[in-house]
Amino acid sequence: MKGPNIFNYATTESSQDAVICYLADCAAKASGDLKQCGLAFVRTLFRAGASDEILGPDGNRADSSPYDGPCNVSDVFNIRRQYNITPEDRLDVYFQAEIDERKVTFIVENKKDGEADIDQLKRYLKAVIEDEEDKNLIKPIFFKTGYVFSDERMDVERAKYSVFEAKDMKSFLDDQDVTRENEILRQYAEYMTCQIETRADAQARYEFGQDHVQWEFMLKLRDRVENAAGEWRPFVPDELSYSPPNSGWFVPSLGRGTNIGGGPWTQYWFTRHLFWRLDQGMPLRLMINIQNVGRTVEGREVEGYRDRFEEALREEGLETGGIGLVMGPNTQECTIGSIKTTNFQGMTVCEFLGKVTRVHVRFLESIG
Repeated sequence: MKGPNIFNYATTESSQDAVICYLADCAAKASGDLKQCGLAFVRTLFRAGASDEILGPDGNRADSSPYDGPCNVSDVFNIRRQYNITPEDRLDVYFQAEIDERKVTFIVENKKDGEADIDQLKRYLKAVIEDEEDKNLIKPIFFKTGYVFSDERMDVERAKYSVFEAKDMKSFLDDQDVTRENEILRQYAEYMTCQIETRADAQARYEFGQDHVQWEFMLKLRDRVENAAGEWRPFVPDELSYSPPNSGWFVPSLGRGTNIGGGPWTQYWFTRHLFWRLDQGMPLRLMINIQNVGRTVEGREVEGYRDRFEEALREEGLETGGIGLVMGPNTQECTIGSIKTTNFQGMTVCEFLGKVTRVHVRFLESIG
């Protein structure tokens, strides 16, 4: 049984700010192995993300990659927590370092399970750019110990921040011999491990009441569906339709949010008016957005969709989730049918996804 851990109680984002500042301070003031650990942490942050995620003083990508150098950290200074760079803008962590004879300004926005505020990230970076007097490099970091959604990562990287996750922090601490000797670092490494293992356990159990579990499942379903035989192209709602130039990123077709009761939902659009959806405490549902059809849709047409969906379920031997056609006079979205997900009906998740994909294909073929 592991001993007490202060981070089981010091669970706020301010506690994580303190750990980052502590590691930077080790680089600045400690000696021996602890100083080497601090210096290694600064190098790790500097190398986080892609090589072009280091910015010049104008906020644009640096002209030449600083990664070409040996990444020698000779000094760390100006370490500040909750730093008001402007009266309105407070940075979680700010510090500077001398790396390969160039001054680098680090800004770290720290989150636990909260969503990245992209406008805030952009505003912080703008404030740092305007505050710099010297020709410094700038390294913006978004450090999140909670689950990082793929669409969230895209938005953060578009805002020119490098993503640093719990697994990155754990990997760094695991590589440091001093972690086993230093009580602060050892306890924080154990805390990171617990966070990662807890999420992994929820993923393995497919606890659909958690948003990241829904998201991972829908990613798997989308991958199956979009690689299945068929001529359709997945629909991407306007709010998800960006594709950064030269990024190579796929355009997402997943959306997520919270319902009136505060529970998470995740949905995967595959045509303009049809999507799969998971809600907390509900089975996997196939739904229609009446407004997106682009013409008047009568109840009997939707009933025809339901009949074809249920026929596809029977052909694949899947059980209905118990939610049938739900359509009111003023409803823009309604459920066509649902699939029971409890224990995946005695199948492995791969077998279940395979059957759902075949239901998907049969349904689309039947409605033309």
